Amino acid sequence: MIQAMYKRTKIGCEVLIQQAIDECPISTIKLYISRYYKKNNQRWALWARQHSPLLLQVTSTNSLESYHSELKRTTSSHYGLIGACHKVVALDQKQRTDSEYVAFEFRTKKISVMGLDDEILNEFHKFPYPIQRMLADEICAVENRIEKGKAIPGLTSLHCNCLFFIRYLLPCHHIFHEQIYGPTKLLTTNSWRNFQLMFEESGFEVYFHNELIEVDILEQTKAEKAAEN
Repeated sequence: MIQAMYKRTKIGCEVLIQQAIDECPISTIKLYISRYYKKNNQRWALWARQHSPLLLQVTSTNSLESYHSELKRTTSSHYGLIGACHKVVALDQKQRTDSEYVAFEFRTKKISVMGLDDEILNEFHKFPYPIQRMLADEICAVENRIEKGKAIPGLTSLHCNCLFFIRYLLPCHHIFHEQIYGPTKLLTTNSWRNFQLMFEESGFEVYFHNELIEVDILEQTKAEKAAEN
């Protein structure tokens, strides 16, 4: 079922769900999967989120649930109304302080990667700190590809169909593999700058409105005809 969640096509997801049902030896679990997973897979599977990088990134509500868990841990039914309010305010202040610290590091902290080319590292440092960490993981994954005997991807443009690129719209380990060992140098000074500009003004909020929009071909044709007239 974990594989089904990360499948990027509806057909592939449904095949894996059916496979899980067929291979499950317990009839009650089979019925549960069929009722609560198979019929509404568009609500939980990532194939239904391919249009939005943000929805691909946010696959859990743990960050929201942690606030309520902490609130339950620090309060009690023995508290009066005023005491409970004080606890809520104290937790809110702690959360705000933590978020301000993270926001400060977002723009100022720099990552260090042993053995990484200084030119590439300097480009990494122009990104927000969380992006630096993700890019570092991707470029380190290139060595894992080589150890597994995988060939150079043969990319000819800064676009990849892997989940990381679709999720974050950033250079992935396939692009880095091509850049470092392939004949095509995709990451030019200008292309690096274009990636960095994504976060310059609004940080991660760039993903809030960055999504693919399906346009009906018939409606598009009518609009074009109206423009011509």
